[in-house]
Amino acid sequence: MNQTFFVMNLAETQKIITMNKGKTLENLKYRERDKVREVSKYIVSIFLVVLLLPNNMRVIAQNPIIQNDTMRFTMTFTSYSVLDSVYSPMKYHILIENQPKQIILDHYAQMDTSMIFSLLGDKSYDWATNLILYDLYDINAHLLYAFDIKTREDWLGFFQDKDIVMWHDFFKRRKDTQSTKVE
Repeated sequence: MNQTFFVMNLAETQKIITMNKGKTLENLKYRERDKVREVSKYIVSIFLVVLLLPNNMRVIAQNPIIQNDTMRFTMTFTSYSVLDSVYSPMKYHILIENQPKQIILDHYAQMDTSMIFSLLGDKSYDWATNLILYDLYDINAHLLYAFDIKTREDWLGFFQDKDIVMWHDFFKRRKDTQSTKVE
C-alpha cells in the first residue's frame, strides 16, 4: 500500500510538475513575446530613422537652394589683427546655420552666375541667396551690421540693390581674374 501511495504521489507530482511546466512555459512565452514586441518597436523606430534620414539628406543634396523663410544665420565679428607682419582688418562675417552647410555652400559655389542672379531676383530666394554668398565668399558684412539688417524686410530696397550691384562687380572681377589665370 505504501508503494501504491508513493506511485500515486509520484504520478500526481509528475502531473503537477507537468502542469506547472506548462504554465511556466506559457508564462515564458508571454514574457518572450512581450520582449520581442518591445525590441521590435525599437527596431522599427531605428529602421524608420535610418530610412528617412538619408532621404532627407538626399533631398537637400539634390536641391540645396534655401528659401528665405527657412534661412538661419548668425553674424560674427573679428577684430583686426597683425600676425607675422600681415594686417587683417576687422570684419563682420555672415555664417549660415542651415544644414548640411558644406553641401549648400558647395552647390552655390558651382552654380553659374546667371542662376545666382536669377535667385537674387526671386522674392522667395533673394535674401537667403545673398546671405549664403556672403558666407561662401567671406565678404565683409559691415553695412548689414551697421544698419542692423536682420530680416528680408530690412534688406529690401536700398540694401538689396546695393548688394546686387556688389555681386555683379564681384563676379565680374572674379571672371576677369579667372580668365587672366587661364591665358
